[in-house]
Amino acid sequence: MSETAGIPVRQQGMRDHNLGVVLRGIADGEGVSRAEVAAATGLTKATVSSLVDELARHELIVEAGPAGNSVGRPGQALRLNPDGPVGVGVEINVDYLACCVLDLSGRPRHQAVSLADNRDRPVAEVLAEAAGLVESALDGAKAAGLSASGVVAAVPGLVRTAEGLLASAPNLGWTQVAVVDDLSRPGWPRVSVENEANLAALGELWFGEPTRTDFIHVSGEIGIGAGVIVGGELFRGRNGFAGSSVT
Repeated sequence: MSETAGIPVRQQGMRDHNLGVVLRGIADGEGVSRAEVAAATGLTKATVSSLVDELARHELIVEAGPAGNSVGRPGQALRLNPDGPVGVGVEINVDYLACCVLDLSGRPRHQAVSLADNRDRPVAEVLAEAAGLVESALDGAKAAGLSASGVVAAVPGLVRTAEGLLASAPNLGWTQVAVVDDLSRPGWPRVSVENEANLAALGELWFGEPTRTDFIHVSGEIGIGAGVIVGGELFRGRNGFAGSSVT
């Protein structure tokens, strides 16, 4: 069996899953202790402690004093690290480009908008301007001592996320655009692309009503699209275009 850093691949996959579960538990818990995370996730205290230590090593979480709800000897409150890794988002839309940097608490660290009619512009020109916005955002994050873990491009239309491809965006007049390849620059973190309505739905899932796990988020500007959330997960459908509209 193949191994990663001495850990069998299947075991590493389970550990990665559990890291995500614990990180989500900390994000949702507002200063929870290790014991509270274990109770909420069903993982053992020893497993949670090991995973928490790993998340802390990667600067994803911090200990922020005694947990307020602990019984007996208080454990340390765990919170997402606002000075840890940040994410960069860039939106390419019909009449504007926008870029932002968000920290793990969801707080914007950088925002920029460029108004333009992108329907009649060459694809390469639009992507070059978008890349300039991302470059400025990355420079600003670096100057603030923040490390960017990734760049996500939000685009309208039919997106083949795994291929980094915008298959069709009629409102832009774009077809078969390799957004990831054409937007990426040397020295950048990993770039990915996703439908803008899907990303809006994920934003509502993560930052909206915490008990809402099944819903449709409708996005309507010049075109109309929808992001579908089922069981707390983005639903893509058989062809990956669930919720998308090309009219």
